[in-house]
Formats: sequence, structure tokens, C-alpha cells
Amino acid sequence: MENRNGLTRRSVLCGAAVLALGTLPEKAIAASGLKVLANGKLEISLASNPALKKVGGVVEFQDGNGMSYAVVRTSKAVNGFKAMSLSCTHNGCTVRQNGSNWVCPCHGAQYALSGKVKTGPAPRDLVSIPVKATATKVTVG
Repeated sequence: MENRNGLTRRSVLCGAAVLALGTLPEKAIAASGLKVLANGKLEISLASNPALKKVGGVVEFQDGNGMSYAVVRTSKAVNGFKAMSLSCTHNGCTVRQNGSNWVCPCHGAQYALSGKVKTGPAPRDLVSIPVKATATKVTVG
């Protein structure tokens, strides 16, 4: 079953397995505290991912198809999180974190950590994924 954001329960489960095995690049922070819910959404424990406790903190994860996603802490508010696809909106290359930006290695497009496009050739912001948060967890999808 695929939701409108392209994340399937199977993709998230496979991605969580990859994280648990520790085979992602070193930049990926979310190595624990992931739970796939029955509805296919991904629940991230804040206690297990201390990077998300501070504004600007980032956790990356991949789905079973190798697509990369990120959750970013955008404010100290309980709901101060943003989730997004890390596929550049220009040609689909996976953007990488560089300080307080996401940078496309293919053509140099830059995005703010929140996913907002800063410089082209990317025509639009990174694709957002719905997020709900409490004081202890972030639910993506």
C-alpha cells in the first residue's frame, strides 16, 4: 500500500532494517528509536535521537528503495519539525547536508535545512512529508 507521498510500509520497514544494520553513510544519524506503525508511518523516538533535541538537528533515513529522507528540528516548539525528501527538485540527485544547507552534488542547487530552495537550478523546495510530533516522538508520513 503506497500513500500519496510515495512512502510504502514495506519501504519504511526495509529502510529501518538498513538503519539497524548500520549500512548507511556516516551522516545518517537515526540508527535507533525507529518504529513502523500499522498505517505505514514512521515513528522516531526523540530520546533515541538526541540530534533532534536542538534546533537545526537532523536525522536522515532511507526507505527500502534507497530514497533518502530527513527530519529537521526547525524550532523549540513541540511541533517544530519538518520532514522532507532529499531528492533535488531539479534532476532528482540526493542532496547532502553541508552546514546549515542541503546541497545538490550534481548541479549545485542549495536549500535551507527546512527544505526551502535558496539557489537554483532547483525550481522548487524539497518535497515535504507530513509530520506530527509530541514531546517524546515524531511521526512521519
